[in-house]
Amino acid sequence: MMNQRTKHFQLRLTSEEAQQLREKSKSYNSVSHYIRSAVAEYSDINAKQRLELINELGTFYRKFQNELSWAGGNLNQSVKRANELSVAGLLSQAYLQEVLLPVITETQKTLNEIKRELYAVTKKAAKL
Repeated sequence: MMNQRTKHFQLRLTSEEAQQLREKSKSYNSVSHYIRSAVAEYSDINAKQRLELINELGTFYRKFQNELSWAGGNLNQSVKRANELSVAGLLSQAYLQEVLLPVITETQKTLNEIKRELYAVTKKAAKL
């Protein structure tokens, strides 16, 4: 036997709220379907916590992704300048090869690893 929906629920809304509710429910079969789906999804504490975690991780990721990109850009500019100085004879080739390049390479690896890990954590959180 199919469970019939016979109960009614009355909700007072402003005109703006009613319009917003109609707009948001367009991709659902009805406004009622949208409300039932929202109640089922957002009354689940774990779902709320997961959504908050995803939002926080997204903010964290975007902030540090930008900062890491800037750091990588600065590192590339520094390497270019060091190379220019070396070619001009103002920076010894030995210093460039033995001191700067190992540090620069290690820094680049660290930046790339952090970016990869941030991406992996955010991707994993989005799957929760």
